[in-house]
Amino acid sequence: MSNTVWWARDEAGVRVVPTGSMLSVVHALPPTGLIYSARVRGRDMHDSDGVFTQFHEALRLPGYFGWNWNALRDCLTDLHWLDAQHFLVTIEDADVVLSGSPGERAILFRALHDAAKFWAGKPELPGQEKVTFQTVLLCPPEAQEEILRETRTY
Repeated sequence: MSNTVWWARDEAGVRVVPTGSMLSVVHALPPTGLIYSARVRGRDMHDSDGVFTQFHEALRLPGYFGWNWNALRDCLTDLHWLDAQHFLVTIEDADVVLSGSPGERAILFRALHDAAKFWAGKPELPGQEKVTFQTVLLCPPEAQEEILRETRTY
């Protein structure tokens, strides 16, 4: 695992962390500002409906959420309904998320990566704190390399 601080502008992205590993607070917390942390259950995300339900509940997605991949992407790059400058999405049991649908799993991982890049690329405006978005994929140590391969393609 990298020793760089996750919240640095050039470190935006999706992190794969084996369960049971030690994680420094310096990595997990932003330097300042309000943080919204959402933890979703990968074991409940066997299909796209499970993914949308988990994200809807954890991120308190608005009523107009369309329950499809494009709607999830749109919401991940908006988040105006949450009062925070930093967003951390943690997916437990990432190795079982959409395990029967590799194409949809790639769509999810891509959407998370794109959201991180979107927020990292937004300019800092005077009087406003920079918004950051990070995702942590928790998985068993034996699944770490596979998940890393899947997320490196972005």
